[in-house]
Amino acid sequence: MLRLSRRLWITSCTAALAAGVASQASAAPPSLLRMFGKTKPIDQADSFLLTEEDGPWLLLATTFVGENARDRAERTAIEIRSELRLPAFIYKEEFNFTGDVGHDERTGRSVRYANPHQYDAYAVLVGEYDSVNHQSIDEDLERLKTADLEVFRDADEVAAEYNTKTPASMIKAFGEQLFKTRKGRGRNPMSAAFVTRNPMLPESFFQQPEVDSFVQQLNEDKEFSLLESDGKFTVIVRTFDGCGTIVGAKNQDKFIPSAERMDKFAAQADKMVRELRKQGEKAYQYHDRHKSIVTIGSFESLGRELPGGGFEYAPEIRRVMNQYSALNASKSRQVPGRQGVTANHIAMIPFDVQPTPIAVPRASKRSLYSATIGRR
Repeated sequence: MLRLSRRLWITSCTAALAAGVASQASAAPPSLLRMFGKTKPIDQADSFLLTEEDGPWLLLATTFVGENARDRAERTAIEIRSELRLPAFIYKEEFNFTGDVGHDERTGRSVRYANPHQYDAYAVLVGEYDSVNHQSIDEDLERLKTADLEVFRDADEVAAEYNTKTPASMIKAFGEQLFKTRKGRGRNPMSAAFVTRNPMLPESFFQQPEVDSFVQQLNEDKEFSLLESDGKFTVIVRTFDGCGTIVGAKNQDKFIPSAERMDKFAAQADKMVRELRKQGEKAYQYHDRHKSIVTIGSFESLGRELPGGGFEYAPEIRRVMNQYSALNASKSRQVPGRQGVTANHIAMIPFDVQPTPIAVPRASKRSLYSATIGRR
């Protein structure tokens, strides 16, 4: 995953977006979680507000930082919806470059920004893709890059966005001049659009397992299958895979469990699920080519963003993560005649050290269609 700091975002990415410099394709798309750092959603709730349910994969069309940036972002989203017939949203980030940034080790004095300022940036995000490999992404991306929206032909709007009253808009203005064509025309501000992740979602969301026809067959005859869960999120409490040892971890990319071992994984997962169900937990099992997992819970929301940035899991999710950790001291048991304790377990099978929330896997038409015998 490409990691970009806020400073890099301000000095280069903003200018690149303004100039429409085409970005190079990469295996792992840039993430707004990395580029924007700590996030804060827009105060007023409206149909353009990006939520955790939009996406999880999106296209970053452009970013506005000038005067009345939000109005231009909304206008752009409206035009994308009406002209291109694509879902479009806006997302706000506050940048604050005031106050102290540290201390000079030689003098001990506080270090401050040379040009203290703060501003709001509004990103326009497009699409609601369930996978980075969604069949419509490339086509929609090309449509965005070549779209001729009225908002970008409005002289007043352009002047407001590319003024020199703030450091951020000054950078965009400089970039616009730098990358103008010989005939004096600027490039499409969306020509540098790229695929990114929904910044409202925490990292764990993107560990969602992929379901194709073969994986669906592995799970269709299983009782308490995770594919039958009607929730959006769940918590993995036990993972059975071939990399549970040091040797396995070193060869994780090359390791393919045998059919016998996979059957054993499935049997252990099923055993854990049934025992957890007896204790009143809504437990599920899920199996793919390389592993089996046991999860607990069927949740509609992961949690909420904190006022100062960061993310807090919902109380019921945190309960599962704490209660079913292998290191949960309240559940660990003293080993008779030995020092130390056994791991928190059920049916003599230990839980994972760190339970992990994920999105419930879903079988999409594309994933079912694209499955091939060669991938089995």
